[in-house]
Amino acid sequence: MNGSLGIVGVGGLAEFVVEGLRHAGDRRRILLSPRGAARAADLARRFDCAVMPSNQAVLDAAEAVIVATPPKAAIDCVRALRWRPSQLLICVAIDVSFAALEAAAPGAAVVRAMPSSAAAFGASAMPIYPDHPGARALLAELGTVFPVPDERAFDAGSAYAGYYLWVYALLDEMARAGERAGLPRAAAIGLAAGLTKSAAEHALRADPGRSVREPLDRHGTPGTMTAGGMAILDAADAFRPWRRAYEGAVARLRGAAPASR
Repeated sequence: MNGSLGIVGVGGLAEFVVEGLRHAGDRRRILLSPRGAARAADLARRFDCAVMPSNQAVLDAAEAVIVATPPKAAIDCVRALRWRPSQLLICVAIDVSFAALEAAAPGAAVVRAMPSSAAAFGASAMPIYPDHPGARALLAELGTVFPVPDERAFDAGSAYAGYYLWVYALLDEMARAGERAGLPRAAAIGLAAGLTKSAAEHALRADPGRSVREPLDRHGTPGTMTAGGMAILDAADAFRPWRRAYEGAVARLRGAAPASR
């Protein structure tokens, strides 16, 4: 897919997408909506984009369009535009259903996706639904794309957007602990973040049929520092709040009350 890309809704996520595409060497024409004029003008200057006079002008000139408006505005925005038959519409707004998007853009090829800020440097992991070759090829420039079979699975995948940001709180806590123990701040952050990245890389490279915690079980044998730390975490049921936070995010995306347990 080498045609022009339009972006309607030029906020923070749109900026990450534009930066990520250019970082990946994608030189296609990128057309920006005029709302958020200052950010649009800045992106146009930094990343060789064009600011169009209206949202409809973006659609008229683009092969594919990413809708990155605030969630509450997404459906009204999509409904107000004239979509060409089979024009690719990739919505990255949370809390917007596939059925509502299809109804608002009759005839368009609708895809939902949930990239993160890591798209800016090609490291986002994102679910998409439904699978679409053009959307998958475009989004693969921003990281790793995981097509999922239905919208319930998409909600479960989108909830990891919360997890992605919660990890920053854990990293901050561990970096501060390292500082209190005598590490220079840069080393504390680097070691906490670097080892988190290493564990993630190991999990990504491992056989998905095996337990993700296999390295922990293999190296955390009785009497080791690792086993001692895990005993403290297990005694505090430390992972239960993480499960509840994730389950609450899934329930919110599905419009249900979170489970209480």
